[in-house]
Amino acid sequence: MEHLTQKQLEDYSQHRLGTADLLTVSDHLGECEVCRQHVEAGMNGDPAFFALHAETFGDGAQLSTHLTAEQTAEYVDKNLSGESLQMVTDHLESCEQCALAVADLRAFRNEIAPSLDREYSPAPVPIATKDSWAKKFGSFFRISPIQAFGGAALAVLLLAVVAWLVWRTPKEREPQIVVAPTPVSEPSRPSESPSLQPQPGSANVVARLNDGQRVLTLDQEGKLSGADDLPPAYKNLVTKALSSQRIEKSSQLQGLTRPPSSLMSSDNQKHQFSVLEPVGNVLMTNNPTFRWSAVDGATGYVVEVYDEQFKLVASSPQRTDLSWTTALSRGHVYSWQVKAIKDGQEITSPRPPAPQAKFRVLDQEKVNELTRAKRAYGSSHLTLGLLYADAGLLKEAAQELRQVRSANPNSELARNLLRQVQGLRRQ
Repeated sequence: MEHLTQKQLEDYSQHRLGTADLLTVSDHLGECEVCRQHVEAGMNGDPAFFALHAETFGDGAQLSTHLTAEQTAEYVDKNLSGESLQMVTDHLESCEQCALAVADLRAFRNEIAPSLDREYSPAPVPIATKDSWAKKFGSFFRISPIQAFGGAALAVLLLAVVAWLVWRTPKEREPQIVVAPTPVSEPSRPSESPSLQPQPGSANVVARLNDGQRVLTLDQEGKLSGADDLPPAYKNLVTKALSSQRIEKSSQLQGLTRPPSSLMSSDNQKHQFSVLEPVGNVLMTNNPTFRWSAVDGATGYVVEVYDEQFKLVASSPQRTDLSWTTALSRGHVYSWQVKAIKDGQEITSPRPPAPQAKFRVLDQEKVNELTRAKRAYGSSHLTLGLLYADAGLLKEAAQELRQVRSANPNSELARNLLRQVQGLRRQ
């Protein structure tokens, strides 16, 4: 068997192959163990490749930590509700891999569903060739499934996705009489794909994002298009983000965190229990749920909440579980600690030199503004994401900016805005 050349291996590893060459190389890798080992060695332990490989071919026990194919499909189709929807939403907030899978499946469905509708109509449909399928499917995966799985696994993946789409196609259709028109060259309809419309002055556009039903563009002169319905303050917020491609840290977050002391690195501190949330963030709700880690042998825990003057404003009864919810006044910064009762003694967390566990409850005026904005401009995920980030609500901002990234899978700008918010959350 003739092996791949060094250039083919390098182009494959660097995602530089065209569609036809990619299929040829992938077919060869499915049969040739030697070349496949060269590719894996050339990727030099690429974490994305091996993580995806492990999820597909690893033990079934590891798959349980991610969403199932059925959960992902039901979420994309908006068929989930109640606790099922909340569980999936919470998982997507913390699992970047499942969030990418949802985004890819949604984009795949939106692209292929019209094709399935045409194939089920009485009109004759040309048989798709291998190249045409590759062109249709190849652009929907950030990590090429051909490179990750090989030719055989890709075929299984494509069959599973197509079967899922066919299963969701209405099974009963009323018969229609179709008169085949004379073949003419039909221009693209702007209503089907607003992002593909010719944009006036496109040569001067410095930023463009699909955002719900609109397309936002910013030209070199700082003129924003596609946001005529937004109030001036919101337009300025969007314009600033598109021009600078940055999301600044909200003033609402100031003073909520400080760098830990070097004294905290002792072995003693590593084995102590700790507070988990809320810590260093801004909350929309004024009924926060406090969570902390366990202490072996503890018989109970007591939570204490203090205001800016370190005055005790709330205290829990002694409890054996690891969470507690209470109501607090809006517009204030609070700090809190938890005491574990063990062998008749109290162990407190956090304690010096560890920083205090602080958080802010958003004031009612800002809550009302954000509620009105979500009701009026809910389809503009970029606007809502920037408003949440400006208010210090980083969790909510990340949720909206994931929608922006899903609508713009090839946009570095959309990825950067999301990464900046995620970075602020980790600080």
